[in-house]
Amino acid sequence: MIAANVMTNTPITVNENTPVFEVVDLLLDLKISGLPVLDSNGIMVGIITEGDLLRRSELGTEIKRPHWQELFLGPDKLAKDYVQSHACYAGAIMTARPLTVSPEAPLDEVIGLMENNNIKRVPVVKADKLVGIITRVDILKALRTILQRDRTPERAHEKNTDDNSMQKEIIDRIHSQPWAPKSNIRINVKNGVVDISGAIWDENIRAALITLIEEVTANGDICDHLVFIEPTTGFCIAKNG
Repeated sequence: MIAANVMTNTPITVNENTPVFEVVDLLLDLKISGLPVLDSNGIMVGIITEGDLLRRSELGTEIKRPHWQELFLGPDKLAKDYVQSHACYAGAIMTARPLTVSPEAPLDEVIGLMENNNIKRVPVVKADKLVGIITRVDILKALRTILQRDRTPERAHEKNTDDNSMQKEIIDRIHSQPWAPKSNIRINVKNGVVDISGAIWDENIRAALITLIEEVTANGDICDHLVFIEPTTGFCIAKNG
């Protein structure tokens, strides 16, 4: 999946001369937390978010520092803080040159940008023009579409294979996972019920194995006979023991 599959097309934008009041009004009315900012040529030059509007003189929340700290920061940083808390227009408050992606960017790359930079949205740009925006909500909508599709009777029927095929698929998937204790796990499928047995050294591995089986079977018909071996003492603890 790529950015173009997920993004919101023609997102709502503001320009550099949009008054702060109108920006706040849009954020609240649209129930969103950020807006791209365009220049007079329609080129995106920044993004303004709710985070840019928290330190405002109107709220009495502008940054206040002790005098000794102001001496170390210098007038340029203090002047920048003043603009942030007092400016009247979006262009002066926005975050300039935000991170962007192309429409062809893989979705995992987009999510990586969000996670690594602690941001909630990524503008999608092509030839310097804003063509869309991806927010966390857009990603959740894409996930919902896939989950809904997988719940249809047609997709559920696709997973109802015979016991041998199901057993082989589960074993193949276990062998493909770096976390799985391949030589210690035994799988047997009979009448659609999966029996899993063997030894594990971490309860997270049990949860991962059950999750893997549920992905294949699309049901909860699993008999868990895994035995947990306590790493320090070597004691064996059965699930119900």
